[in-house]
Amino acid sequence: MSAARSTWKFTVYATDSKGRLGKHSSLVHSHSEEAARQGVIESVQAAGYQPCGPVKLTLKRT
Repeated sequence: MSAARSTWKFTVYATDSKGRLGKHSSLVHSHSEEAARQGVIESVQAAGYQPCGPVKLTLKRT
């Protein structure tokens, strides 16, 4: 039996290629907090940003 997917609100600070700091936040759907955190890091990096702090996750009620 697999775990139910949860919705998480994330916030992470990241810098772009010019070193400008920005705050990124949205929702992510995942089976676990660790998978959500890893997914956020990978998607932020794929968009050309480098995370410069921890990913803050808040479980949202669905």
